Amino acid sequence: MIDKNNLYENLVQLVRSPSISGTKEEVIGAIQIEKLLRKIPYFQEYPENVMMIPIKEDPFQRTLVAAYLECQPESPNTIILTGHYDVVDVEEYGALKDIAFDMEEITRRIGELALDEESRRDYESGQWYFGRGTIDMKFGHALCIELLRHYSQNMDLNGNLLYVGVCGEETNSEGMLAAVPFFNDFARERGLQYKALLLTEGYMVDGQKEDVQYIQYGAAGKIMPMFFCVGKMTHGEEPLLGLDANLLTTEVYRQMALNPEFCQQNRGITTAQPACLKLQDMKENYSLSTALYAACYFNIATIQLNPEEMMEKLVHVAEKAFQEALDLIKQRVSQFERLTGKQPEHYEAKPCVMTFRQLYMEVKKSFDGDLVQHLRTYGKELTKKNPELQDTAMKLVKHLYELYDEKRPMIVVSIIPPYYPDVNIEREDADTAKMLSCIDSLITYAKETYGRTLETSEYYGISDLCYTWLAQGMDFDKIFDNLVGAGEFYQFPTEEMKAFRVPALVLGCKGKDMHKFTERLEKSYNFDVLPDLYIKLIDELLK
Repeated sequence: MIDKNNLYENLVQLVRSPSISGTKEEVIGAIQIEKLLRKIPYFQEYPENVMMIPIKEDPFQRTLVAAYLECQPESPNTIILTGHYDVVDVEEYGALKDIAFDMEEITRRIGELALDEESRRDYESGQWYFGRGTIDMKFGHALCIELLRHYSQNMDLNGNLLYVGVCGEETNSEGMLAAVPFFNDFARERGLQYKALLLTEGYMVDGQKEDVQYIQYGAAGKIMPMFFCVGKMTHGEEPLLGLDANLLTTEVYRQMALNPEFCQQNRGITTAQPACLKLQDMKENYSLSTALYAACYFNIATIQLNPEEMMEKLVHVAEKAFQEALDLIKQRVSQFERLTGKQPEHYEAKPCVMTFRQLYMEVKKSFDGDLVQHLRTYGKELTKKNPELQDTAMKLVKHLYELYDEKRPMIVVSIIPPYYPDVNIEREDADTAKMLSCIDSLITYAKETYGRTLETSEYYGISDLCYTWLAQGMDFDKIFDNLVGAGEFYQFPTEEMKAFRVPALVLGCKGKDMHKFTERLEKSYNFDVLPDLYIKLIDELLK
């Protein structure tokens, strides 16, 4: 069995590591995990089985931290344990932000802040630990470390365990994107077969019930299409002699924002409508010229994305928006003619829509040199000045257009980082069927042994789980080819993603209020029940 005292001490030490996403302190989380792993006698005997894997070209020098427990050298069957060690910032803690990473102190003093009724009740009950990262997700790592210790003490597991702690989940999932090639390489080197991936994060379920704990499989995804609009510049006092790029983005916005045609439905779930996350022109300074460049991008939630259909719909939106803009200009010309009695001189644009891939191929025809390397170098220079991937993507598309010989108004349709594929369970897969059977057994075991009710939920939210299984039979190259910065400043492992297919689930810890100052972890279920459920599940998966 797992020692609760060890589990608690792990949690205290891990929460104490201020591994805030997108900062140089983030890697402290990996360093602390490594220290705790190396205290386990097995890893003292086999120190090479604890690994720190740097994230390539990462501005914050972050790493993966991995540990391989080889219980059965002759068996290829392996379970992956994983989760992210980064956390969101602590500004919301206000006067107590200096102790937000001290779980014991913040648990004593959180009552000094203005708590909502439910949080106050939990605080006064004494049955919850407060602090940044308690549920999201330092407890998960504390549990993984103790699972490794447990199985290393008797080595009776019918297979092996590979633990990997990743960074960057709260930003662009840089850690998991680096972990996918690592998983593939490690499996090839050791001759392993991954039977399941267990994400030890807290569960998140809409309308979750108070006395129910959840097992989730499958993952909701997201895609962010960007429409880069090029107009024709003119003096502000002669607006009809050009084409304002802002007019094109405005028409795109009208077509895209809150459009239910982009909602997806599956298994009784309907995703939210698209939301515009940014709309701007790209004028750097004030002038009386109209905007030559403008762009907008949108968040689209997915649960069953068909990549080819999505790109076709996005191109159709751009084509319709372009035509609507030209129709509006014609209407304004007619109105002005009626006002003045004569037709004004005006610029007549022709609609032009390209995907990012199409523009790239056009530029490649006449580019003198290695266009791939040129864009890679340019993208890296941009990220040094500003690490925000979305801003870099916008500027890279602008630069690609500037390399295009035929200067004319157009809308370029692309996908920008981060991209999270949705994951749907494929029940006919043998390992997936085994995992679902084990879930059924675990639900019965929890009820009979602990009187606890477990239920399943079809989709976990956007998370690292999204990178575990690309749907078969889908042309993901339609997305990958138009994903700005892939392989340049956005380390998205397109080919490795196609090769990594592992059934995954979240058997989450019980907690509340991720990302809030009232973030907290419940004591009894997480320390008295959940560790045994993990042991039962791992044993069953590897039978």
